[in-house]
Amino acid sequence: MAQSELEKAFGTLTEALTLTETEITEEVKVIEQQINELRERIIQLNGQQQTLSHDRQSINEMFNRYVADENKPQAK
Repeated sequence: MAQSELEKAFGTLTEALTLTETEITEEVKVIEQQINELRERIIQLNGQQQTLSHDRQSINEMFNRYVADENKPQAK
């Protein structure tokens, strides 16, 4: 009788561990998917940041040319 109860307890414990392992595996899959989505978002934002940096540089160059033209003596 004690052997049968021990086997039942072992079976219950094994089942609980299997469920826990399955839950952990599923959670890892979800987290890995989120990581991949974040990597894609980082790549997208880096591209936008480069575009903004280029635009800022272009605006600064235009402004500097404008200021240089304003400081030139006017022809009469």
